[in-house]
Amino acid sequence: MEYKESYSDRRKKPNSSLYIILAVVLLAIGGVSWFAMSRIADDGNNSSANNPPVVSDNRQYDDGISEGDEYEGNGSSYNEGTVPSPNGGNNSMPTEDKVTNEPYSSEKSENIENTPVVYSMPVEGKIIKDFSDTTLQYSKTFSDMRLHTGVDIACKEGTSVSACSDGTVIEIELNTSMGNVVTIDHKNGIIAKYASINNITVEKGSSIKAGDIIGTVSAIPSECNDEAHLHLEVYKNEKAVDPVSALGFK
Repeated sequence: MEYKESYSDRRKKPNSSLYIILAVVLLAIGGVSWFAMSRIADDGNNSSANNPPVVSDNRQYDDGISEGDEYEGNGSSYNEGTVPSPNGGNNSMPTEDKVTNEPYSSEKSENIENTPVVYSMPVEGKIIKDFSDTTLQYSKTFSDMRLHTGVDIACKEGTSVSACSDGTVIEIELNTSMGNVVTIDHKNGIIAKYASINNITVEKGSSIKAGDIIGTVSAIPSECNDEAHLHLEVYKNEKAVDPVSALGFK
């Protein structure tokens, strides 16, 4: 009996030529893919050789805080003493422990206490009787010779009397010989007694400035026969001294 292959059986058999074509296509696709990946790898190597690597998840900002780090104020590790530089290093900035107390100028400041004090005349007028603590001078009022521990500055009664310098009123008293006496501590060991003062405008403990009016001139009981004047006594370190020399009057 002769066996004959039916048409349906031939359709069920796979065609070998189809497999060959499919194999060729797959090989071609694989070759192209391999060539493309090789070019991408070469380009990546060349690019990394010319450019520095970029770290995208930890960029440094100008304020020194990295992306992803949370600034927590005083509790953070942020170093306030450094600032990032373009080349990746740190430029040191002065911190509190680096600050010095060097003076702006090398010249020493002038000591205020040693600054010369300028004194002014309490009234305008000429000196009609000088200071004398060793030589006796004639007194017209008592008609005798006696010491004169101050200076007499000629002026009319009622003339305003001003303080020679800054100071503090330490005493106001009525003296039977000198009338109303205002005593002012002008510091630096200088104490001045102004006599005889009428219409007193200050009180004990008052702080005054140079030129402040303390009262007006009135007649002095123990020098009433002399020309109208202001009697001024100066004590330096509790010793009577010549007001002209001590205060620099001319």
